[in-house]
Amino acid sequence: MSTHSKTVEFFAEDQNRSLFPLTTNAFMVQSNPEGLSKYIREAINNADEDSCENFLPQERVYADKSGHHLRRTAKLDPVAEFYLYDVVYRCREAFKRRATKNRTAFGYSFVKGHVPQPSGSYREFSGAVGAAEEEFKYSLAFDVSSYFNSIYHHDLVRRFSDLVEDLDEVNLFGRFFRQINAGRTVDCLPHGILPAKILGSDFLAYVDESNRLRSPLMLRFMDDFVLFANREAQLISDFYTIQELLGSKALSVNPAKTRWGHLSTGGDFKVDPLKVKILKKRRALVVASEGPEHEEVEDLGQEETEYLLTLLHEEEIEEDDAELALMVLREVSDKVLVHLQEILRRFPSLTKNAYHFIEHVEDKEAVAELVLGLLSDSASTTQYQIFWLACSTDRHLRGTERYGDLLRALYEHASASAVCKARILEIPEKKHGMSDLREEQLKSGGSGWLPWASAIGSRCEKAASRNHLLGYFANASPLNRLIAETVKRA
Repeated sequence: MSTHSKTVEFFAEDQNRSLFPLTTNAFMVQSNPEGLSKYIREAINNADEDSCENFLPQERVYADKSGHHLRRTAKLDPVAEFYLYDVVYRCREAFKRRATKNRTAFGYSFVKGHVPQPSGSYREFSGAVGAAEEEFKYSLAFDVSSYFNSIYHHDLVRRFSDLVEDLDEVNLFGRFFRQINAGRTVDCLPHGILPAKILGSDFLAYVDESNRLRSPLMLRFMDDFVLFANREAQLISDFYTIQELLGSKALSVNPAKTRWGHLSTGGDFKVDPLKVKILKKRRALVVASEGPEHEEVEDLGQEETEYLLTLLHEEEIEEDDAELALMVLREVSDKVLVHLQEILRRFPSLTKNAYHFIEHVEDKEAVAELVLGLLSDSASTTQYQIFWLACSTDRHLRGTERYGDLLRALYEHASASAVCKARILEIPEKKHGMSDLREEQLKSGGSGWLPWASAIGSRCEKAASRNHLLGYFANASPLNRLIAETVKRA
């Protein structure tokens, strides 16, 4: 068994939940974890700051959020991504769940060597909030503004040094965040991957641990705080204190999301009982998808199905309702498909949801035409959409008549970033000009996402021709050489 088998499992469990999962990284982590570890420990750890054997500055990418907002983050290369999963898993004893009688942080911590599924942790957090509302008269909920993009590199390293005694480990950790961010001291923690979430959640533990707080109960999920008390003055005092504590790390509260009073208080607003039933089934689907084994989930009834189909026909459908339909209407996917192109135009953040939905659509030819139409008509198509449409094309639309047209349209799209194009090049496809595209990149003498992904995609070629091209590719950089060696062994 590999000495890094647990790190590989940790990575594999989280990969498909991340924002930009690339086969290139998965292939390297699963095929050659020892090679990646050796490169980090021997080459990078012993290299001078000016050496080519360092952690590389990372590619900036943007993921869609609701309301056409963007989440700015970085896509880590195979070495950097392996390192972050590996160091957090190896130091997992430092990231155990911490709780006292009146301070609890939920989620993104290790329990018996494993990290509980996010949906279950959030459900536990919500249940604790609901129970506290019954006990206390006043509550205050707030979150940190642009949290991940605001964390200061040196503060993150200082927190890590408080938890881990090994000075060499701490120094490499600091070097990692300094080098992947090209020396910038903020906005260094990547979004959307589990080890970064663990680091981000733990970082705010200094607020939980403060002896200046007086409220009888504080609950937290990542950067979402909820305070409870029977005297409003206690909440006000603690709110000032927490803002000062956050300010000491250049963080601040988001005023738009600060809510006073009981969280369940909604005035005259009431959720449709039928929608509540559907939401419960959606939650069951999420839990089942995160579990190690498939669990049976009760299908929607006819009334519930008709309710959601009616919502889809509404001109002003809300994004939450569109997401709900994509999640639970898979048994009548043909009736949802007619709305899919408009949903993706209006709500780009649902493209990953569409990827999971498309798996259940029988008429894949219709899906291929729909995706081509979206790519040709929408000038505002985002890189996040291109990436997840590329995932859909690879996983669900191979064999369709328009498969080659899809590959070309995605690769040549004006919004296709290097990471999006890499998602195409890593597909082990010989036809549709893909071999020529990869050969061009492998002979370019470059080191970056396009050559790396081309090397991974070349695993479909005959060994003799593939290895010949990989020889040119390997000469460009130490990381190229590591990738080439791994592909040749596969």
